[in-house]
Amino acid sequence: MTTQDVPNLAIPTNGREREEPPPGSIADLFREALPALDFLTERTKLDTAMIVRQQDLHTVIATGLRNPDLELTFLRNMTAVDWEENGLEIVYHLYSMRHHQGVALKAMLDAEAPHAESVSDLFMGAIWMEREAREMFGIEFEGLVDARNLLLDEDIDIHPLLKSHPLAEIEKPQGAAVADFTKAYPPPVREDVVAAQAAAAAAPDPAADRKSVDEMTPEELAERTERHTERVRDGRELAAARRAQGPATPMKDRSGDAPPAPPTADTLAAPAAEPAAAAAPARPAAPAAAIGIGEGSLTDEEKAERVRAGRELAAARRAELAKERGE
Repeated sequence: MTTQDVPNLAIPTNGREREEPPPGSIADLFREALPALDFLTERTKLDTAMIVRQQDLHTVIATGLRNPDLELTFLRNMTAVDWEENGLEIVYHLYSMRHHQGVALKAMLDAEAPHAESVSDLFMGAIWMEREAREMFGIEFEGLVDARNLLLDEDIDIHPLLKSHPLAEIEKPQGAAVADFTKAYPPPVREDVVAAQAAAAAAPDPAADRKSVDEMTPEELAERTERHTERVRDGRELAAARRAQGPATPMKDRSGDAPPAPPTADTLAAPAAEPAAAAAPARPAAPAAAIGIGEGSLTDEEKAERVRAGRELAAARRAELAKERGE
């Protein structure tokens, strides 16, 4: 079928060749369901496209939804294309979850007063899409239950996605000319911010004087290695001292205790003991130095004694390990 066979169905293509879909496409199923329908077909990258008349659009979409061989139950998207003096093209993208097939339904609308029948009675999600198309392209949908603006204010009667929309005239008042606005209304200068930026720029960068390992001399590399070894040794000695102190909270060894006896009928029936009368006197708290807390209150001599004890314990442990290995 060609454009001449069905008048008023041609859609501008900017000079490109229209490619027909292969036999057995979803268009053949629509021909079986609607044998009296006149339409054109086109092969696209995603789905087969069908070009129908504006007055047949609602019938075709309803048939695709209800026909068991089609079952186009998912409205992917609805949009429009402005072909300027040739009119507006409205496009519905439908998909079948059951048959894994899709179709793009297209129709040309009048350029002066574009209108189409709403499909919100078939797809609830079409309400949002048709509201956006009405707002952006000026398409009026007959039967649309909610025709309010979706993105723009209610009192704005413009259609920004039309190619005739005067974008250049409205961009400056909306703030597109930021450089002109900043020049006309310069921001206030804060002296504290300027002083802080100047001080940061004048301060020496510590990373600038830092050398990498490849740039160090043998003496500098040896000094760096010695400092690292000293830090590691101090950390190990401190860890050994803390292990010598034991846990911060005294714990009782319960490994030899017998498991508790299961409850019996007598113990369950016995009245609970009064906690206030049967409570044992609280044990006095251990001194802070004994449990390893309160280090801030220790004198220098006490700290040195703890470090010495930790070193002795670590040396004894190393000797035991060497003896076990036979060294």
